[in-house]
Amino acid sequence: MKANIENLKKVLKLCAEAHNNCEFADWEEEGQLGIKSESVPLVADVRMILDAFFGAGTHDISVEWGYTTIWLGEEFLDEVNEYALNLALPHDWKYRLAA
Repeated sequence: MKANIENLKKVLKLCAEAHNNCEFADWEEEGQLGIKSESVPLVADVRMILDAFFGAGTHDISVEWGYTTIWLGEEFLDEVNEYALNLALPHDWKYRLAA
């Protein structure tokens, strides 16, 4: 899968759904995306997703005001690390993305 903003949003929406249907917030114009939850499992999954799209440790998130906020600005990898996504998303994530 190509690592780009459209696919990142799709995957983060799946992550939000998997965590009790949390609200996904698209603030791309402001350089941010968010999920309305500060739970430790959600933050861990978001970090793994960002590792898959940007590379390990190259991304910035914040957890405050009830949201896990992803700060955009890093360069995407050419291809998503699907192994990392398998660890962060429900087992049927590929089928759900295709639907």
